Amino acid sequence: MIIRGISVGYMTVVAIALIALLAPVPDNNRGDAFLKLAVTFIPILVIFFLLRPILARDLNPFQQLREELRRHWPKVAWAAALYFSLSMSLEVFSGLKKSIPFVVPFYLDPFLVDLDRALFFGTDPWRITHALFGWATQPIVWLYNAWHVVHIGLAIWVAFAFDEAQKIRFAMVLQFVWLILGGGLAMALSSVGPVMVGDFYGDRSFDPMLDVLSDSAPSVIMVKDALIATMDNPNLISGISAMPSIHVAISVAAALWLQQQGSKILTAVGWTYAVVIYIGSIHLGWHYATDGMLSAPLVVAVWWLAGKYVNWLDGREFAIGKPAEPSAEPG
Repeated sequence: MIIRGISVGYMTVVAIALIALLAPVPDNNRGDAFLKLAVTFIPILVIFFLLRPILARDLNPFQQLREELRRHWPKVAWAAALYFSLSMSLEVFSGLKKSIPFVVPFYLDPFLVDLDRALFFGTDPWRITHALFGWATQPIVWLYNAWHVVHIGLAIWVAFAFDEAQKIRFAMVLQFVWLILGGGLAMALSSVGPVMVGDFYGDRSFDPMLDVLSDSAPSVIMVKDALIATMDNPNLISGISAMPSIHVAISVAAALWLQQQGSKILTAVGWTYAVVIYIGSIHLGWHYATDGMLSAPLVVAVWWLAGKYVNWLDGREFAIGKPAEPSAEPG
């Protein structure tokens, strides 16, 4: 039996998702919200694929669709497998994030506070961002909140993209961000971020930032309080983690994905958004400057490694099982 190299790439994504399900996530933090969300999107995706031949003004759109499915059903099946694998990986990430303070109690913030101040000459980085961009706090809040739409939209786009090699590459990058950065590394570097330092450590040095945010971005304070209130509740909103920054990691992944589309406009939009998310992570107090400094280069490195992997797979074929021995000639 011969298996295409690209099929091995799909199997890699599925295997990562199945292995992730074995992660020691407490039962009360195991959910299916993202799987339900994935199922909810299926009718929308079906409508999209139904509309494609119609919008192309095909004389027989349904026949055209049936023909495409007949010819490309392996790709459709693999896309569906990848789509649900990403949903499972995201679900595990959510459970791991919610479990962080119960597995590794928050401990790293004092070091991160000092590290930020050492890197920025004794000043908290949020003071610099507010001095430069205080006038843009509300737009930063809107763009930062839009990250959730970008996050889910990116996963769906990746799952159903037409370039199989790039699709597998970025699926692996997303799994790395969720499971390794947002799961394992975030647990090892358990921290809450500047906006919550006063709540967990009694450090009041960030109170001036909270006062500014209370006036200019009260929704940040509301979300902070909600996150703390739901720490021990297996709801989607719960989950506290600062280092490394998943917001920055996903925005960098999105920028790399848009860059691969070959459009200068999309590339500029992607990297501009990544920079805004990094500034916003500091400006709104969710992260230390070093949180994004760690996650961004790691994402770029894994994107490069995943690219090497899929390039190696692309065009290859693998024989599964032992080939049959040729029968002996009589006489």
